[in-house]
Amino acid sequence: MTGGRLLSALYLVAITVFLLSPLVIVAIVAFTSASFVSFPPPGYSTRWIVKVLQDGEFMRSLWNSVLVGAAAIGVSLSLGVPAAVALAGNQSRAARILTTWLMAPLSIPSLILALGLLFFLSTIGLGNTFTGLLMGHGLITFPYLLRTVLSVMIGLPRSHVEAAYCLGATPLAAFFRIVLPGLAPGLVAGSLFAFLISFDEVAVSLLLTNASTVTLPVTILNYLVHNYDPAVAAISLVKMVVVFVVLVVVERAFGLDRVILPKA
Repeated sequence: MTGGRLLSALYLVAITVFLLSPLVIVAIVAFTSASFVSFPPPGYSTRWIVKVLQDGEFMRSLWNSVLVGAAAIGVSLSLGVPAAVALAGNQSRAARILTTWLMAPLSIPSLILALGLLFFLSTIGLGNTFTGLLMGHGLITFPYLLRTVLSVMIGLPRSHVEAAYCLGATPLAAFFRIVLPGLAPGLVAGSLFAFLISFDEVAVSLLLTNASTVTLPVTILNYLVHNYDPAVAAISLVKMVVVFVVLVVVERAFGLDRVILPKA
């Protein structure tokens, strides 16, 4: 191995360790036998895992996060797919401006976006409602799905659609039989990004939830205000397991290489 390749390998190892170390530490602390957060743990036990799994507040907020994340996928798909189809073949200046405008939530700090949503939704009577919370999560996840689907849509051969038209297919039939199957990797990748962004969102959830729609990140934040015990590490481990399960399902169904890096 040459010196350059060795340095590259060491750099990749260092970056991997840097990124994974916090997750590994949280997972280890979740199994501590101590009554306070400490590393390394003095002993190991599943008491904190059992505690959070039996805690109704944690489990309700976990279910709320999953439910809101799944609903945000639906909102993002219903808005993002038509927008991507309309914008992909349009090279006009107006289309570029519209694309930039639709991507704007990516450049706005989430706290500022959450404050704006709070005032707007309160004005129209949807403050602190599930509908308002869903609108907020849909707004922050929509650009991720649009960007992913749009990149795949641009790479689809236009000749396939034109051939379908020549064979007598209607625009709707061509979309469902030609375009939609070609968009599948982008749809799955965009949905995955949308779910993960929604599942981990704090600012929007903190300002838009009510007592019955509190999400897991908000519950963890509220718990940390009054407690500093390994229960937080345990519920964080549960959260990581949920994300891991989602990734495994996507890998088994579609293959992460095709989803994260869809081929044109």
